[in-house]
Amino acid sequence: MFRGTLSMKFMVVLWLFSLCTMNIQASTHWMVTESGLIQPRAESPFEMTRPYDLLAFLNQDTRWDNIINLYYDLSKRQDLINQLWDDIKKKSDLSAVSTKNEDCIKAGQLNFFDWYASFLEDGKSKKIPDEEYLLYKPAFGHDTEVPDCKKISSLTFSMFAFEHLEGMIQRENLTATPELALPELISPIMTVDQFGHWAALCLKKNSSSWLHYNMASLYWRVRGNAPKAMECSRRAVHYAPREYKDVALLSLGSILHRSKKTEDAVIVLGAAVDHDPQYHINHFILATAHAVLGEFNSSLKHLEQCLKLSPGFDLAIRYRYGMLCHIALWQKMGVIKGIVDKLREELIAYNGREGHWLKSQAAFLRTMKHVKEFDYTNVELNCEKMSELTGLNIKDLKKSGDKNSVIQYFLDGPVSLGEKLERKGVYAIESVFSLQRLVKHIEKHANMASNFVQPDLTKDWDIDGQIAKEIGPMPVFPDMIPDVKIPLFEPPDTKPEFRPAPETKSSNSNVDEFIDYFDGHILYPSTMKINRNIEDFDREHDWPSSNFCKEAAPKFPENVEAIFPVFLPFENKGVRLKSLLTEQIGVPANEEHELPWHPPLCPQDKEASFFTQKKPVKQQISNEVVNTGFLRQKLLEYVGEGDVDAVKRMQDVEIGHRIYTAMQLKIAPNWILYTLSSLYWRVRGNNGNALHCLMSATRIVDPKYKDIVLTSLASIYLEMGYFDEALQAAEESFRMSLYEPATNFVLAELNMLKKHRNTHMFHLKQVIRVEPNFLGGLARNLLNGWGCILQQINNIQEVEYSDGDICTQVEPGVNMVCEKDGTNCHMTNIQCFSSRERESSTLARMLELKGDDLKSPPSSPDQMDDSMFDAFIENMPLERNARSAHQQNYESMIRSVDTALKGCGPRGCRDIQPEDLSLKDEDCTYQHLQLGYWLHIINFRQILVDSYERIPAEISALSPSHKKVPDCKIPWDPTDDFFLERLSKVEAEGWEPVLSLMHQFAEVFDFYDYVTLGTKIAKYVDSKPRWWIGLLAAGWWCGAGGRGSCAVRCFAAAHALAPAQHAPHALRALASLLHLQSKQKDAKAVAYLSFYTTPKNKIDAFLVGVSHSYLSEYEQAVWMYRYALTFDDKFLPAKACLHATMCLMLFGDPSKGEKPKAKPT
Repeated sequence: MFRGTLSMKFMVVLWLFSLCTMNIQASTHWMVTESGLIQPRAESPFEMTRPYDLLAFLNQDTRWDNIINLYYDLSKRQDLINQLWDDIKKKSDLSAVSTKNEDCIKAGQLNFFDWYASFLEDGKSKKIPDEEYLLYKPAFGHDTEVPDCKKISSLTFSMFAFEHLEGMIQRENLTATPELALPELISPIMTVDQFGHWAALCLKKNSSSWLHYNMASLYWRVRGNAPKAMECSRRAVHYAPREYKDVALLSLGSILHRSKKTEDAVIVLGAAVDHDPQYHINHFILATAHAVLGEFNSSLKHLEQCLKLSPGFDLAIRYRYGMLCHIALWQKMGVIKGIVDKLREELIAYNGREGHWLKSQAAFLRTMKHVKEFDYTNVELNCEKMSELTGLNIKDLKKSGDKNSVIQYFLDGPVSLGEKLERKGVYAIESVFSLQRLVKHIEKHANMASNFVQPDLTKDWDIDGQIAKEIGPMPVFPDMIPDVKIPLFEPPDTKPEFRPAPETKSSNSNVDEFIDYFDGHILYPSTMKINRNIEDFDREHDWPSSNFCKEAAPKFPENVEAIFPVFLPFENKGVRLKSLLTEQIGVPANEEHELPWHPPLCPQDKEASFFTQKKPVKQQISNEVVNTGFLRQKLLEYVGEGDVDAVKRMQDVEIGHRIYTAMQLKIAPNWILYTLSSLYWRVRGNNGNALHCLMSATRIVDPKYKDIVLTSLASIYLEMGYFDEALQAAEESFRMSLYEPATNFVLAELNMLKKHRNTHMFHLKQVIRVEPNFLGGLARNLLNGWGCILQQINNIQEVEYSDGDICTQVEPGVNMVCEKDGTNCHMTNIQCFSSRERESSTLARMLELKGDDLKSPPSSPDQMDDSMFDAFIENMPLERNARSAHQQNYESMIRSVDTALKGCGPRGCRDIQPEDLSLKDEDCTYQHLQLGYWLHIINFRQILVDSYERIPAEISALSPSHKKVPDCKIPWDPTDDFFLERLSKVEAEGWEPVLSLMHQFAEVFDFYDYVTLGTKIAKYVDSKPRWWIGLLAAGWWCGAGGRGSCAVRCFAAAHALAPAQHAPHALRALASLLHLQSKQKDAKAVAYLSFYTTPKNKIDAFLVGVSHSYLSEYEQAVWMYRYALTFDDKFLPAKACLHATMCLMLFGDPSKGEKPKAKPT
């Protein structure tokens, strides 16, 4: 019995043991050989290339555990990040507040608020008697003097003028946009110039008149000259009696406020309120200043006080609603900021762990033995392989990590959205709109994130948490470089719209620690004055003359289209390196640094790797790069403390080691050392390393020195062939320093490559004006060379001909003809004919065609009598809406023109042969380009410039609008208007930008940011929606930029609202742009519509002629050119296009594969 019981118990224990072991999975990585050895299986991850390496074996096991543990840790963190990102998507949409909050609804669009608004207070609020102003009605010539208050009286210090404020101390550097209206007292009787003349005379009579110092300050505010306005206001405050002092203080504070010195402005404006708390304008301006600083409660208090004093003040009512709306939105922004901060923390932690995770995978796979060759440097392949080995979904987790990297880039990268969210004040709302756009952009490209971001596997990550430590160091693979291409996304608010330029400091650079390197003396500040009366090209109207070109030719560079590397010197921005590379590292310049020498390597930048990898992005340009020695010269200057001769024998590698030593000792800001390292690598010919250094520098440089880095970055991109990236960096640098020679030189090279000739020459001239011997005189020689090559292109209207000359060449003296956008120029064989050769000249024969058929009577077309249009002019209805009458008159004109258009006489053009005109094939090279070229010349020179003489200068001075495209409104129903009804049928789709015209248009306004210029024009159109000139400007901007529907709509509105004598400007412009867009039938219809309104005008006849030429209607085209020449026999475009049309008719258009006309048999 006992044995049975014991046996039963043993069976139960055995059964339980078997049951427990059924679910145990033994490791299959190892096996025991016949000889008793334990070794990994053939396809085990522990099958290593070096099985005898004990440390590698132990590390392999540690990495395996880390990969598994980090996967689960990252998965949990990814869930939290997804939740935070969803919260941001929901919270960043402010429409729920702005559309439901009553204050926001009453305020309207917040972007329309100008919180830098000001008033030109002339003292009338104080009831000052009119006789104290000494006003008079100005006569002719009373506009020559200006009130320069510093010259009128001396005021070195005034205890009343707040001299201790930073804005007052730095008042010479203040900048402010012009104010758009004259004081109410002045505007009815004086122009701006007369206003200044009057103020100057009054102050000469009484140099202690506070009233006239205040008026002089208002004059300079209208002119946009903040330093001079400040000097006048200082004196006004100093001399003003107690009861009037608030008027002067209001002007002084307004200048500081508009100059973005708002903290100082609050102090001064507060004093104005203290002097007169009963004047509502004092409270209103102070409220706007508090709003900009984010002091919303104070702003609201003063707005309410303003309304108590003046309940009917509409502007204050609207701004009060706007302030209440901002307060409501600010509460929601606080929630958003908290979520973004939490997301940023989680992203940093996630990316740190992900980096270690991916490095562990790469190291694990490198030491593992593979059946086939395996590329462990490919992160995607690593993730796929580890997914197979572990059975975990590593690949999908990696995709989520890529999206995280893109988000973190925009939060903390160069765009620095995180910093924008830290801003205070009414303009901080733009950061939320930027975040909203960012969310939409990232969501749109989320699936593509892995194409843009690859982790930096060479970075040492500081990982907290339970991660096993390896026995030996983790392998670092020098061939695994970071590879990043950030999606092309730039939030629109990177270009300021109604916002102050905040004085931010980089968190990565401590200027105070290295204060000895910064002396603050900027060589070429943005406020400097350029003298345009020194250089020949400024003083001489006919520069360059033929004699000048002959004398200067030997100095022209061999290749004027080459790229010449440049560098913006540190000292230009007040940065002095002094003995950085000598005494400060303990090795004087006359001593050789001890060996070994190390190169100054910078951190590997992900974005730079995109351009330096083995298969980089395709180059956009391939011009020759010519080394001038300028870069080496600058490097030696920095090593030798300005004494190049002392270090000219120093080896390059030693210079590099000196920079390396300075980097190791950390004796200068990192951005300086990185930029200096980039100069070293450029001298050594390694632009890849230089690019890594500069990209690293851009992320940590103090904003006020960023143009030093950007200019070098643009120059390197240009050398490497990346035009778009070079242009982006150069334009950002140019906005920071308008007069820097190196920056202007890079922009000149960029515009040279794009064949934007006018802008190219503008920047070259700026270089010479500022630094005449830049690059050792190379810049001047380039300017002279291009000036001689392009003199006729740039000065085509200034060419004068002798009375007997009939010239048909497109570029007199150069024999050059170009495409319609000014590019693709070719040499031609067109010649000029003097009066002595007139008998046999081609053009003369075309102009004097007579019918040699005796049976045909003399034809009126040969006489080109414009009286045939008198009846149509007389019968033209006065009202635009007389559609049927206009239609009848228009069709009658078209029928008459069709009957009369026999440009080659009664014989017709069909039977004319080249021999009849003494025309040879070699006389007609590249004639197919002439029509487009001359259309471009007429388009800009004759139409755009002439009509824009009346464009108000205040467009350039306006602050940008929130609208990116002008919104032109047609004043009435187009179906009721003969002209508008026809314009509504013009094709507005498929327009393309005309880059040359865009640059020329921007030059008219002297404003080269084309997008921002459009926002200024949009704001002008909104403020004056029925002013035809503003609508015309909008049409040009839209048309040149390729916005067809906008252009047609704006030109139609301009034509409807313009006076009758100016209405054709809109039609001519639209016809020209339609030709440039290759919409020939529409162009012909609009050209004839313009010709209908003014049939006796050479421009309209010319445009109709071009329309016929493009449509191969040669008979009609020849007649129209000849007709245009009856109004101006020296009208060069008509002559040249007449010649080109005959060539196309007789010899065909080679660009279309047409053959010459066959001879009659």
